Amino acid sequence: MAQRPYNRGDKVEVKMREGEYAGGTYGGVVMAVWNHWYEVKMTTLKDSDGDGPLTIHTSYPYLQPVPPKILVEYKQFDLVEVWHKRGWWPAVIIRTTPHDQFLVGLADESRLFVDECEVRIHQSFHLGDPPMWHYYKL
Repeated sequence: MAQRPYNRGDKVEVKMREGEYAGGTYGGVVMAVWNHWYEVKMTTLKDSDGDGPLTIHTSYPYLQPVPPKILVEYKQFDLVEVWHKRGWWPAVIIRTTPHDQFLVGLADESRLFVDECEVRIHQSFHLGDPPMWHYYKL
């Protein structure tokens, strides 16, 4: 299976697995690469002092390229990702409302009302030759 290498300066998304951020996907920029490890400067998360961007060290399986923008008409039960807590979180559309708003359910069973600009269709990055994005829609 081919691995897509990331280079210094590449914009990526990091699938977080720590603390309150676990389960979300956050944007970042690759700052350094060594062996199978990456140093990524996060674009939406601050360090513990709150002075600057959080920098993390992560391995290949937790990185993905920024997904392409796909314009779709969202419907009830679509699997989506919503902008929440400065990252993208998996969710399901429970109900559509007037004015391009949606009631969504998150994996932790909480519910949120979000605007259409805070929703993107859920996509999954699959390695292969060539690597490809797939999206899921009922």
